[in-house]
Amino acid sequence: MNKPILEKIGTLSEFGTHTPWYVAVHPHPLLKKKYSYAIAIHYVLERNPVPIADFDSCLFGCYSTPDQALNAGVEQAQSE
Repeated sequence: MNKPILEKIGTLSEFGTHTPWYVAVHPHPLLKKKYSYAIAIHYVLERNPVPIADFDSCLFGCYSTPDQALNAGVEQAQSE
């Protein structure tokens, strides 16, 4: 995977435990001028159960802007 366009790191705190998360925005693998995100929870890269492309199973979604993709990834990370 190429260098991310945007990145964000955070921590989910619940019941006295702290779970680190990381979201990275990348260009969509199939659609130009669209964006997707990759997410890692507790240092483990999440896999998309319905991959966008056969060669990239860790990207999620299709967004018009990098900020939209980042916000969607952060929302997912904080709900895990």
